[in-house]
Amino acid sequence: MGEDKLRAETIDVAMAHHKKRLRYPSEFLTTYIIRLQTSGSCEALIDNEYVVIEPGDLLMFRPGEKYELILKNNSIDYYVICNGTWIDQWWDNFSPPQKSTIPLDDDLLKLWKQLAKETLRRNGTVDELTDYLMRVFCLTLQRLHETASMGKTLSPSYIAYQIKTFIDQHAIEALTLERIAKHAGISVSRAVNLFKTNFGQSIMSYAIEVRLTVACERIRFSAMSLDYVAKSCGFNSYTYFHRQFRMHFGLSPRQYRGEQQNRSKLP
Repeated sequence: MGEDKLRAETIDVAMAHHKKRLRYPSEFLTTYIIRLQTSGSCEALIDNEYVVIEPGDLLMFRPGEKYELILKNNSIDYYVICNGTWIDQWWDNFSPPQKSTIPLDDDLLKLWKQLAKETLRRNGTVDELTDYLMRVFCLTLQRLHETASMGKTLSPSYIAYQIKTFIDQHAIEALTLERIAKHAGISVSRAVNLFKTNFGQSIMSYAIEVRLTVACERIRFSAMSLDYVAKSCGFNSYTYFHRQFRMHFGLSPRQYRGEQQNRSKLP
């Protein structure tokens, strides 16, 4: 079959956040499914056994294979449901395992979001853009899989990126250096040094930046009191929150809210 006749068709592409435990019943697939766990955990049926799936774990199932998931509270994943002759050929050449682990790569997640946007915009039709986006997505996924298989996922830069992703996801919680290091599977001192070397700032200063970014959103788009905003974003003291906010943005939280309200009134 000629390359111009091959098709890569997306059926559904999205990010799913499951707040409560949910079980997807066992079924034999009629499509391909690619699913990446990005936060929380779930269990998947693989080789007739339930296996825990954690952030970075990739599931890849083809038509005819048995598929079953048990989702836990606050499980977040990205998924693609697809079909097509190009997918058939790529899958046969790649021969991926049902479960593997890959880096939580920014470029891949951006592709995933773009593919979801274009698939939604397409509204059931087949077009050239989603076809080629799907191909780029698959080849990017394959490269990450091959990189992980070569053992490069344990490089210092990858561990630092794991730490950064964990902070992004948990910054407004009770976050400690011990908890962060435990997640990365390394000592506190190594975690601190790796993060500083790769990102040029301390772990906790980055966590404060993430918290302040969330606080800005809540000040702009909610009616929460400023004291509640501070507490909900991980600051135990409003005085400390106020000081950090002024240091980063050059004005107090109250001034920031007033400025945003005035801007919203402009024609």
